This record gives sequence, C-alpha cells and structure tokens, in this order.
Amino acid sequence: MAGSPDPGGQHHAPPVPGALTGAVLTGGRSRRMGTDKALVPVGGTPMARRVADALAAAGASPVVCIGGDAGRLGALGLVVVPDRWPGEGPLGGLATALAAAPPGRVLVAGCDQPWLDPAVLRRLVGALGRSPEADAAIFRIGARRQPIPGLYATTMAARVVAAVESGARRLGDVLDLALHVVEADPGDPALLRDVDRPIDLPGGTLPQATPTLEVPVEVSEIDVDTLAERQGSGSVIIDVRMPDEYVEGHVAGARLIPLPEVPDRLAEVPTDQPVLVICKSGGRSLRATEFYVAQGIDATNVAGGTMAWIESGRAVVTGDQPG
Repeated sequence: MAGSPDPGGQHHAPPVPGALTGAVLTGGRSRRMGTDKALVPVGGTPMARRVADALAAAGASPVVCIGGDAGRLGALGLVVVPDRWPGEGPLGGLATALAAAPPGRVLVAGCDQPWLDPAVLRRLVGALGRSPEADAAIFRIGARRQPIPGLYATTMAARVVAAVESGARRLGDVLDLALHVVEADPGDPALLRDVDRPIDLPGGTLPQATPTLEVPVEVSEIDVDTLAERQGSGSVIIDVRMPDEYVEGHVAGARLIPLPEVPDRLAEVPTDQPVLVICKSGGRSLRATEFYVAQGIDATNVAGGTMAWIESGRAVVTGDQPG
C-alpha cells in the first residue's frame, strides 16, 4: 500500500471516474455528547445538515446519511440509509455507504465534523482524480493519517463488508484494506476537528435549543382492524419498507415510498386527505409519520404494521404494484 502527499490541493481537479456520492455517518451513539450529535446545531444549523451541504458543494450527488434517527434527519431534508451494523461504530457505517452507492467513489465524513468546507473536501477529490487507480484518498496531519473525511472507491465495498462481518470495528482498519492510498494536505487541520462533547462546541456548552430536538412529534396510531375499516374509504396508504419487502407482500392499495426516500418524495403525498403509514411492525412507519406530521400532513401510524395485518388472517398483495 503506497501513500504520497498531494502538494497541489487545487480546487479544479480532474474528474473522478464514476459517480461521486456523499455519505454522512450519523449512526453514532453520542454517549459523550449526551444527545444525538447529528442534530446539535452549530452556527444555527444541525451538524448533519452542515456536513451534508459541504459534501454536496464539493460535488457529491446524491448525499445520504448512514444510520441515525430517520424521522428527525428526514425533517431536515436529509435522506437516511439504514446502517447495516447500527451502533457498531463508523467502520460499519462506511461499509454500508460503500455497499449502497453506485459504482464510483464515495466522499465520506462524520456528522460531528461541522467545520468541513467544500474547498478542503475538493482536495481529496483532486488527489484521487490525479491517481484514479487508487482505492482511497485521505488527509495526513503530521504523522497521522485520518480516514474520515475520506474518498473511497466502491470497489472496496466487498473487502470492507467482509472485514466488518468478521468483527473489525476500528475505522483505521479500512486503510489496511486499500491496495493504494493517496494522501492530501488539508491546509488547515482545524477544519477536520470533530465534536465529541459539549465542551468541543463553540461556547463549550450545548445550545439551549438542543433539548427540543429530543421531543418527538406527537402522532396518532391505529391498529390493523381500523386500517381494514378505512381501507378504500379515501385514505391513502403508504408503505415505507424497502422494495424487496414490499414485493413479498403488502396491504392492498398501499403505495411504496421507502423510508430513505420519504423526504425527497414528499410531493407524492396528498395534503387534502388522510394518510395511513405502514411498515413491517410499526417502527419505521412511526418515523415517517412524524416527518409527515411535521410537514402539516394528516398522517397516522399503523401500529403492528404488515406483520400484524398478516397475523390477523388478512390477505396481502404480492408484486411491485399497489394492487
């Protein structure tokens, strides 16, 4: 594995082959912060939103969050991809991002790096653009190589997933899996610093507005018996499971809008009639319902979900159409 510093750090770099996707790691437990770091505002903007905006401005599209509170992140206009290894550390989040992205490169950053700016991220893109055969581009600060933020080839996905499945959890292990790593100079290392504790924030304390982020939006719920009564009576049913789950069997008439796509497909949800939201057992649909209610939609969660519907002896429709 070879590493070579990038002396130029030019903003106008050769294009990186394939798609350039952005991923914000938002699935951490935030133990030392005492609240969900992704939602803590810095400069009036939640950190996850700040980082996502920086990735987008550096050229990444789309930009997704990996793990975390899908409902509250969705309310910020962010799309969430469920972490395949929730609570197991950032290496699992990176593996999830690489496996979910289209062929190309994934620009990855932590949600707790709110001082990242597009110019410094473009140094990574430039470094890998000049060495397109490399697996990864990272920053070096003195003698230390910093894997996040980093730019990784999706060809590493199988290796990283296998490492996580075998028990690897240390983020630095990803550099041992890369055949060729290029290194860039961040210019100002302070732009890469992260926020682990309230003392790391401007002012050294949590903003007073932060506790309101922990208060869920109040939503109403119905059981599957009530769903059966309302079925076909003018209510819209939205299934927020993943496509493969939906195809295997769904409530007749339910439209598929997977949870990660809920914010981007808001225009598909009517605002002039009741909306009933369902998933497998009621958890994901609760998050989606919270988001819809926050947008002023008359949405209700179906407790128990599709499993309860099937257990009640009611039929489901298979295939990719509502039926």
